[in-house]
Amino acid sequence: MSGSNALKRFTPRKTLAAIAVGSVLMMSAPGVMAADTSIVKGHIVSSEGATVSNATITLKHKTKGLVYTVETNEKGDYFLRNVPVGDYDVSITKDGFTKTQESGVRVVIGQPVILDGQLTAVGVDNVERIAVTGSMIRRIDTSSSTSGVTFSQEELNTMPVDSGFENIALLAPGTAAAGGSNFNGASSFGGSSSAENAYFLNGLNITNIKTGLSSLSLPWEAISQTQIKTGGVSPEFGGALGGIVNAVSKSGDNEFKFGGEIRYDPSSLRATQDSIYDYNGVMQDVTAQDSYDFKQAKLWVSGAIVEDSLFYYGLYEPRKEESKWSGQTTTSVRDRESDRWFAKLDWYMTEDHSIGFMAMNNKRTWTTTTYAYDWETDEIGAQKGVDSPGEDGGQLYSLNYNGYLSDNFSVSAVVGRVVQEENTVPASTDPSVWDGRDGWVKLSQETNSTLYNEEYTRDQARIDFNWDLEEHAISFGVDYTNVAVKYLETPNGIDEGAGWWQIRTAGEGSISGAAPGEDYIQRRVRDRFTDSDVSALAFYVNDSWQATDSLVLNMGLRYTQSENTMSDGTAYVDFDNQIAPRLQAIYDLHGDGSAKVFATYGRYYQPVSANMNITQGSSASDLIDFYAFDEVDVNGYPVLLPDGSPSRGELLRDTYVQQDSSDSNAGEIASTTLKPMYSDEFTVGYQQEVFDTMSAGARVIWRDLGRGVEDSDITSPLNKKLAELGYDSVGSTWFLHNPGESLTIAKDFDGDGQVDNVTLSPEEMALPGMQRHYLALELTLDGNVTEDFRINSSYTLSDNWGNTEGLVKTDNNQADPGWTTSYDYGDIMDHSYGDLPNDHTHVFKFNGSYDITEELIFGFVTSISSGRPQNYLGRHPLGVDSCEEGNVWDACEGYYGHSSFYDENEDPAPRGSQGNLPWVTKLDLSLTYMTDLFGGDFTVKGTVYNVLNTDTATNIVETRTRDGEDGLELNPDYGRVTDRQEERFFSLVARYQF
Repeated sequence: MSGSNALKRFTPRKTLAAIAVGSVLMMSAPGVMAADTSIVKGHIVSSEGATVSNATITLKHKTKGLVYTVETNEKGDYFLRNVPVGDYDVSITKDGFTKTQESGVRVVIGQPVILDGQLTAVGVDNVERIAVTGSMIRRIDTSSSTSGVTFSQEELNTMPVDSGFENIALLAPGTAAAGGSNFNGASSFGGSSSAENAYFLNGLNITNIKTGLSSLSLPWEAISQTQIKTGGVSPEFGGALGGIVNAVSKSGDNEFKFGGEIRYDPSSLRATQDSIYDYNGVMQDVTAQDSYDFKQAKLWVSGAIVEDSLFYYGLYEPRKEESKWSGQTTTSVRDRESDRWFAKLDWYMTEDHSIGFMAMNNKRTWTTTTYAYDWETDEIGAQKGVDSPGEDGGQLYSLNYNGYLSDNFSVSAVVGRVVQEENTVPASTDPSVWDGRDGWVKLSQETNSTLYNEEYTRDQARIDFNWDLEEHAISFGVDYTNVAVKYLETPNGIDEGAGWWQIRTAGEGSISGAAPGEDYIQRRVRDRFTDSDVSALAFYVNDSWQATDSLVLNMGLRYTQSENTMSDGTAYVDFDNQIAPRLQAIYDLHGDGSAKVFATYGRYYQPVSANMNITQGSSASDLIDFYAFDEVDVNGYPVLLPDGSPSRGELLRDTYVQQDSSDSNAGEIASTTLKPMYSDEFTVGYQQEVFDTMSAGARVIWRDLGRGVEDSDITSPLNKKLAELGYDSVGSTWFLHNPGESLTIAKDFDGDGQVDNVTLSPEEMALPGMQRHYLALELTLDGNVTEDFRINSSYTLSDNWGNTEGLVKTDNNQADPGWTTSYDYGDIMDHSYGDLPNDHTHVFKFNGSYDITEELIFGFVTSISSGRPQNYLGRHPLGVDSCEEGNVWDACEGYYGHSSFYDENEDPAPRGSQGNLPWVTKLDLSLTYMTDLFGGDFTVKGTVYNVLNTDTATNIVETRTRDGEDGLELNPDYGRVTDRQEERFFSLVARYQF
């Protein structure tokens, strides 16, 4: 295969392959989203410095036997695309010159390898070997300014990094763990919310389909390399404002391999965190009773069906989890098992064409046994109901193709399907009952408060083309995705006992129908159903132009159309104007690739989550009833009836309809002028080689949210507008729109059978636009300190502020993308501008490994970060701000109670103005022993996570006020910890392969 491209010329430097293979990479390059390939390029000169044309560069895969060849053009440049990842032997030949060669050059995902060579004429005594100065060695890629890190699984195996993309992502600068327990461990990239990232495996989108929070659960042994993109992302990637995680799986080669691994995380070596009590001494988090025991086995086999051509890889990964946890009234014991497997076939039909097939299963099943429990006496009682089974997970399938259609025109394509399912089977029909009058006391002993039946299917296809010209490398492509959403949700319980029950005390402005200070019983019943779709079609083009010998310009554009439908197929979201430019300028400071300065600009769009089809676009009802007290026990708690619901008296008011969209059309649930959510990013930076084996960099990042999409209860401003137009008022109307912009609701308001279009201007809505800003300085140093000592380190100084976190809301642990309490009412947004939950001003990271001997490796992962901002959330006073008489929100129904930015004196308490949580320090250490045993490789690794056993709070109760007998009073439970660092635990891994 031959190809050409005029590329940057590099001065040959000394060979560094021996110490560079396996190092952490800091900069990635633009290129197609090939499943498991990358780029090799470079410039060849003679010993006199003259360019050498028609020299042949040959790459031979060390284990697959694959051979790739390319010739230099008249400028001495060469360019080879779609090179499978792995280690290669490289040779450069030309008649009249001495052959030069290099062994062990590693090609990694999304990372161009730049190999410059110097050929010496035959007969000249001063023969020099090829000088390999690629990104794996020189470490500075002057063709791209995409930022991030890339790790091979071999590197991660020598470090204390737990399985999962999120643990790898946290090694990169500018990333932070979301603080809430409902966020599936997802990370925040560059101040964005943790639901705004995208994840890919072999070119297939494996992002969590429902919420976008993290990725599918994977059999981790199958992953070969993982690339974390944190900024300056090129246009072939879309659908994310935060970051991109791009991984490639393992595959077979000519050598037959068989191996196994056993991992054991014993509960006996897991620290126990103290239980958390409220101010009354009532246990709220019974962690002292928790236990978790994890066992996992792995068996894999790989090899060649046809030598040098057809390869296979298979993995079987059973695991078992035994966990126990307690609440105030129940103890649960769960045995969860999964028999995960992964399979990969690769057929290299010719040097120019290959196809691959991937399949995976990650289903889990479990049985939960629930017992009555008394936290005060620590006594476990009788079993509640029967054992409760459950299952989740699904399957993945994909087919990909890579090939050259001509010497300089290549193509990559992938089609695939991802399925996720989850079903709830309750052991008991008892509903959930809590008393919240004085702290939170659980009265019920239910096994499940809500029942779910969910299935999500993502079908996707994409094709990418590359046209490599003399001074331009042009990439373009198209991708299509369709997600089928099938969802059913109901509260647990039988007939009139079904629902979520709470005992409360009415305050001023309460909508319960009870007088201030009077106790009442609240029942909420929410049912949802949808059989709908989310689809997106995107086109992109990018030109990487070598404008001068020292300047590269990457000019790209991505265009996306997307829609979300209701169950009847009607689109309530229909976007066709998502135009996203992506621009990069990279300047080679010294002309030898040892240092660069760069600047980038990019616009990124975020799709409306599949979760919104459930929360907003479903056939749904959300009803709330309020009852007087009836029969109570000696403690003043309502007596529970045989169906598990509380004894109750008369209905205090008509049913409060929070949402009823069963018969709604699209224009009644979303604005007909709805526009997509987007963010802009600007970066400038500098990077250079230091000490030949390391790189140091500095980058300044500015991210600005340009527009958001959220839901609001627009009943109050809408009814004021309808009164002006002479229409009757309407009931509760929850509506999807762009806060800060006008909205249009389409509904038959006058009952004449014709749809009326009513527009509310930004002034008539009186809601601020969604604002989120991120400004940061990143300093990085990574590479090989010595041949035995490898580091990846960074310091990030940042500020993240505005009035919205984004799609989710960490400060109240709400993992409902696009459907948070933000913007629900005007009073919720008063004084909401300030430091956001993902704001961590200072973050230090220091990770790596050290070879104590050839057989013993010490690994470390360390992070120190300042705590997130704290808030005061209190009851919004009447007569001021959005509740001022005459304001469109003056009704201030107060359904959320104490959720506005006010203190106990009813004074404004702007977001993030109440100090910060404590600094979070985490230290993980590992020791790995490797040796030859019976002709195979044997490894034992011991890891201690959170060595210092720190349990710093990452979230607290921020509700500052409560309703008391004499009116508003200080909430004594303010500051109680709700989330904290995971406790210290030990993991032992034994591995053998031959």
